[in-house]
Amino acid sequence: MLWIQNDDSLKTYCDAAAQRPIVAVDTEFVWVKTYHPQLGLVQLSCDGGENALVDPLAITDRGPLKALLENESVVKVFHEAASDLPILRRWCGALPRNIFDTRIAAGFVGMTAKLSLKNLLNSLLGVDLAKTETRTDWLQRPLTPRQLEYAAEDVQYMPKACVLLKEKLEALGNLAFFEAEMAEYSQESYYHELDESHAWMRVSGNNMFNGRQLAILSELARWREQVAREHDIARPRIVSDEQIVMIVQSMPRDLAELRHRTGMWPRTLERYGDAILACLERGKAIPEEEWPKRRVMPMDVRVLKQRADRVLSLIKKRAETRQIDSVLVGSRRDAESLVLAAEEKEWPFHHRLLDGWRREVLGDVIEQLVQSRFAK
Repeated sequence: MLWIQNDDSLKTYCDAAAQRPIVAVDTEFVWVKTYHPQLGLVQLSCDGGENALVDPLAITDRGPLKALLENESVVKVFHEAASDLPILRRWCGALPRNIFDTRIAAGFVGMTAKLSLKNLLNSLLGVDLAKTETRTDWLQRPLTPRQLEYAAEDVQYMPKACVLLKEKLEALGNLAFFEAEMAEYSQESYYHELDESHAWMRVSGNNMFNGRQLAILSELARWREQVAREHDIARPRIVSDEQIVMIVQSMPRDLAELRHRTGMWPRTLERYGDAILACLERGKAIPEEEWPKRRVMPMDVRVLKQRADRVLSLIKKRAETRQIDSVLVGSRRDAESLVLAAEEKEWPFHHRLLDGWRREVLGDVIEQLVQSRFAK
């Protein structure tokens, strides 16, 4: 196991890894006080080669890892790539190519797409990973030998798991579907962050408000998102969702009322109080035509549920015939958005369940349902 703490060693390892067909990749990170996760460790394992642990706190030239992740001739194996790739993109700027997610692959070969790496490796290879260091602060230095061994073990068996899963994908005829799903990780759009104008949708309790109050809440949420992103601070460390709701409900007129009605710490009040009061004034001044508007449901919620259930039933039935975990084909949210699109849009239209490999799995029945507007 290599412990890489300088740029030259990282380049040497990545150059060698680029000559291998498969490289497993994992990350360890800490996400407590910051807006984005803080990368603490990168684990690499080449098919038939040596494991390496990269110390991102000591690396200044991130180019070699970027080049490896973007190398189309090398398969990069992750387990739950959706967690690792955005972190790596922020760290080294890579738009990754040729990704193989073992968790998703499991869902295309008759297993569940919710398997942990520990359970997947145990099922495929009879390997039992020790999960003894899950509470490690991966930003601390030095890391103990046991922590380093634990991290290296996470990638050690992934190249072999990739090979076995690919064989199963090919045998079931699901490889093309899986590869189409993996292609999403190579799209710029996959890594776009939340538009600040929609930040209010993430505030717990936003459903309590409409009209001008919702406009004020939106202004507060937008401001918090900007501050959190600019200074890399976790949103609740600026102002919590609960406090935002209390501010909108009570509409404080000055700093004293703001503290009294929200219980805000004096230091927080000193730092952000004036900005919060300014948000209230801006929110009040937003003209009615620019107030955030909630979607008006075009049908009774019971009808929506019934129709979505029909879509989910079709998804489950067709997915099972291909030994695909139905959650990979579509969720209840997907089903409901399709029902609503059929009600509101003219045919033909694009939708996740009507395009690509999902359309192929669901067959003509899905289009017939949509075109008939779910008439029985």
